[in-house]
Amino acid sequence: MSPPLTYLPAYLGLFAALLLAVACNAFLDIQYGSFGTEVVMWAAALAWTVSAGWKQQGVTSDGGQQQQKIVLILGFVATLLVFIPTWGFPRAGLYMLLVLQASQNCVTTSRRQLHMGLLVSAVMVMFAATHHRADWTMLFYLVPYVVAVVFTLVSEQVSRRAADLQQVRLGAGSGAGQGVAIAAATATILLLGLALYVVTPQVTWLSLEWRYGQKTPIGTLGKPLEHGASGQAGGNDGQAGAQGSGSDAGNGTGSQSAGRDGWPSPAQMREAAHRPGMPEWQSAAILQMASLDEAIQQALQPMLDALEDAWNKLKEWLKEHRTAAWLGLFGLLLLILLLVLYFLLREVKAATWLRTRYDFLRLGLFARHAGGRPGMAQYYRAMERLFALKDTPRAPTVNTREYLREITHYRDHLRSEATELTRLFEQARYGQTAPDAAQLVRTRQLYRQIFQKLG
Repeated sequence: MSPPLTYLPAYLGLFAALLLAVACNAFLDIQYGSFGTEVVMWAAALAWTVSAGWKQQGVTSDGGQQQQKIVLILGFVATLLVFIPTWGFPRAGLYMLLVLQASQNCVTTSRRQLHMGLLVSAVMVMFAATHHRADWTMLFYLVPYVVAVVFTLVSEQVSRRAADLQQVRLGAGSGAGQGVAIAAATATILLLGLALYVVTPQVTWLSLEWRYGQKTPIGTLGKPLEHGASGQAGGNDGQAGAQGSGSDAGNGTGSQSAGRDGWPSPAQMREAAHRPGMPEWQSAAILQMASLDEAIQQALQPMLDALEDAWNKLKEWLKEHRTAAWLGLFGLLLLILLLVLYFLLREVKAATWLRTRYDFLRLGLFARHAGGRPGMAQYYRAMERLFALKDTPRAPTVNTREYLREITHYRDHLRSEATELTRLFEQARYGQTAPDAAQLVRTRQLYRQIFQKLG
């Protein structure tokens, strides 16, 4: 059983996703001047159906089912009288899918139905993005669509988690807290997606096509569309598509794409801004982008020229001093390898391991120790290095008794030897008389036993 859907922001996100998907498809025919009218009409229809689904608060009612039938009848009539005669197939089939989704909105009361609505919007967006009349100006609707979809999914998840917590603690949730959580999660997901896109290899940074998938002309700003392909693709749209090759020039896919790869030039932006049927707000935004792009280019041009000169000088120097450059690079690589080896040996405690073996040969086997108090200190320091090798180093602020408790906490089989060796060291260091030869011999025996038991 799919969880019920009652959270208003999730319905608002569904409405925004569907409306932006409609805008992407209506934008394909922007040169005919019907973009604004088409978007407004669909906005009214979607607002009516989505609000009908939200008012049922997670439980489908007879009123919602009645409104669903009304939307189906109206959509069937619109398909016969408007969609098929105007666009033909496959565009008419896409609008038929949108009619079915609008009717489904009237009974959208569960999480599964919400996800189905987002899936329908994704299908519509992919159709628009792969159309031969799509270009970079459609990003004004594609980017908000991505934000709307992420916002919808996040708001639905946050609302369900908040409802679960409210049932557990039997208290009222905070709407402001949910809003902050939704905004933070949405921004985090979008930034993470942008970061992954930036580090992904692309032909150009704005390229949105993949050699193994369906191509889209949105990212191919430097490749003019062939007239044969344009006419063939345009014929699939019925009466509006019959003017494919002619409308493409007005839509900017031909001459607009003849510029540089990647981001369009300011001239291309201004040409797109004055395209017939372009909304005033979008035209003004594109003109501002063109002016900003020019200002940035003018400000950065001296820096770019300086960097280019420096790069050319560097290439000339490398040609003249190729041997020195290779030797320097080899030396740098060798230094890096030595640093890596140093940190690796320090991580595996290679130096400590060698020092403990040297201590055992010198102190344990050949008894090459100093006399009196210095000799006793040598054995105690050697014991410290043994336990440091076993991940129990002695901290500078820890005294001998505290360190004894630490090293014997999980090593009860060494308690007697470590305790006696610590006692002999304390007597030698703090006592009035220096340790004699018998005490040093006993200390050497204790050290050898600790070394053997530690392995």
